[in-house]
Amino acid sequence: MKKWILFVLILTSGVLLSACQSTKTDLEYITDKGTFILGYTDFPPMGFLEDGEPSGFDIEIAKLVFERMGVQLEFRYIDWDAKVVELKSRRIDAIWNGLTITDERKLEMTFSKPYFDNSLVIISKTGSNINTIADLSGKTIGVETSSSADISVGKNTTILNSIDEVKKYNTSSEAVLALNAGLVDAVVVDVIYARYVVMKNNNTYQIGTEIIGSEQYGIGFRLGDEALRDRVDDILDELYAEGLIQTISQKYFGADLFIRG
Repeated sequence: MKKWILFVLILTSGVLLSACQSTKTDLEYITDKGTFILGYTDFPPMGFLEDGEPSGFDIEIAKLVFERMGVQLEFRYIDWDAKVVELKSRRIDAIWNGLTITDERKLEMTFSKPYFDNSLVIISKTGSNINTIADLSGKTIGVETSSSADISVGKNTTILNSIDEVKKYNTSSEAVLALNAGLVDAVVVDVIYARYVVMKNNNTYQIGTEIIGSEQYGIGFRLGDEALRDRVDDILDELYAEGLIQTISQKYFGADLFIRG
């Protein structure tokens, strides 16, 4: 009888403990474990590895946010195509790396307020005379798998009906390497990344004159993680009001491009 009572008590305690854990908010989950794992990939100047260390505009701002929150920030390099799986499995706590806000992604994650305006453009070799969508006719183009460029091109019937082929790569950097090797004629990427590539490779590449689409970046949290999202947004507002984010923006872009949507 005593063993039975003990078993019931243990079982009841386990159920109560599980119930307590399930009632924790996402913000409490982060503060209790004391760490926040940020998922990123190779997407300069927003987030990238430099001398083996995570660097970039988003990375530097995230460091300020979680220092103020009193939580240790950790970084995990992810396969961009598997970002939602990484998020849902709790291998990462957010995707913060030039992530475009889309209606499709809103079904899979909770977004912060927009913090960056962006657009999609065409990169090609200098002298290629590829400046507009019409110039892509009969050409092979490269995109990063599951990127906003991939999504946008996939919906653009004008592009799809005129080009020869779309080739997909793990990162935008790999797509540009394919361009350099002559495997594709042009690459569709975010204008922020395009400017970075042109700046780093003077006279090698050119940016097309036609904008393919406009977009905004946001931080992607687990679906329903609204308390955590709101806390991060509040800290970003504080940092911007104090002029700290503007300094980082000037460092990477030479201008204050951070927005509070």
